[in-house]
Amino acid sequence: MVNCGTLLKSALVAIVLVVVVAADEKLAKCCETVSKQEITEPITGYMIQKRNPPCVRAVIFQTATGLYCSYLGAPWVQAKIAAFR
Repeated sequence: MVNCGTLLKSALVAIVLVVVVAADEKLAKCCETVSKQEITEPITGYMIQKRNPPCVRAVIFQTATGLYCSYLGAPWVQAKIAAFR
């Protein structure tokens, strides 16, 4: 028989693990560096990322092969954003 104290401790540990994993996922999905190199494959979408350390200000372009972190001030980036608007 499992007592309530043991069950409560197990539930608390599980909740803490979920919160820690979720926080790690968020940090892994932001741009910490950017590239000025133009993306040559078709871009299917984009979003602007605000600076929130360790994340930097960036444009995140989505393509069929993945996400690319680009420098917002690059002329080609501004042209791609304008094309989507």
